[in-house]
Amino acid sequence: MQKLSAPKSANPSTTKSRSDLARRAVEEVGDVAGLLGLFYTAAEVERRLPRAYDLRAKGCWPQYADDPDLAFGYNDAVVTPGPATSREVTNYDLALQISQWLDEDDRKLVWAASHSAAKSARGPRWKAISKILRVHPATAKRRTERAILGLWHKMLYLC
Repeated sequence: MQKLSAPKSANPSTTKSRSDLARRAVEEVGDVAGLLGLFYTAAEVERRLPRAYDLRAKGCWPQYADDPDLAFGYNDAVVTPGPATSREVTNYDLALQISQWLDEDDRKLVWAASHSAAKSARGPRWKAISKILRVHPATAKRRTERAILGLWHKMLYLC
């Protein structure tokens, strides 16, 4: 008869990949402020990614000649941001992977702060976030900073 061994509690390949991921994240961001910046840029990149499905109406329109009065900036042109670069998408993927190490409430708070800070020079809108959480804006900011700092220490521990 074969003797059955007890199952291993931790798979060495997953712990190795976690430490590799943490090491890569620490090298990429550098410090705690860089970690917060990683989440802010990840939220901006998420807005620049293509949609999951196309919402535009499908139709066939006949070709017509362009009106010369509407050419060369005489109309209201809408400028959209370009597509995300491969490095930005890689950093977005890194932010998604390391955000899995946060608690669910902290993860939601960090991503809410990141999305509210996207395309904003003033940073996150703490008042809007605090209304959703039903806490004071200073409390929402403090909880976000505590979550980011806890994630930073967890990454340093895994390195």
